[in-house]
Amino acid sequence: MQLKRFMLIVMVVMVISSCVIAPKIHSDYNRSIDFNQYESFGFYEQVDTEHGYETLVTQYLKKATIAELTKRGLSFSEENPDLLINFHTNVEQKQKIYKVPSYDHVGYYDYRVRRYYYDPWPEYQIQIDNYEEGTLNIDMVERESTKMVWEGIAVGRLSKKDKENIQSTIENAVVEIFRQFPIAAPIENGK
Repeated sequence: MQLKRFMLIVMVVMVISSCVIAPKIHSDYNRSIDFNQYESFGFYEQVDTEHGYETLVTQYLKKATIAELTKRGLSFSEENPDLLINFHTNVEQKQKIYKVPSYDHVGYYDYRVRRYYYDPWPEYQIQIDNYEEGTLNIDMVERESTKMVWEGIAVGRLSKKDKENIQSTIENAVVEIFRQFPIAAPIENGK
């Protein structure tokens, strides 16, 4: 009975943890550059999240990026900024298949029925997990040299709640990505 309870707890923890997984954040930058030399930033005339018009996703990304870079001392400029920013997004259908142990008989007295004291091999049930995975790239390019100087990437599972609150989801992802930016944001009120 204890083994059944243990397996049930493990399965519940796996399901809950899969629902609240934070996105994985990666970044890379040109380590030969002093980012403090840059004073301004702007966006490409048409970023990759646009389709001939400025989408809501683009508007959310721009707003969140302006907030994060302004905290770090850079100024937004539409004319000749030091840095140009581009965004890329992608959503893919994913599937994970798990084998979960299943015990239909466990216990000390089971040996009377089956003639052994324990189950030597558990049976397995197949669990299929279908989900969507979102990727957000933020590219930062030095305008004069047209070379990328920094890239931040967030990859994570998109829940129904994430898709229903897309602006909040994007803002949170941008904040997490910029935590790995070479210039740290000042600490606000002891936070």
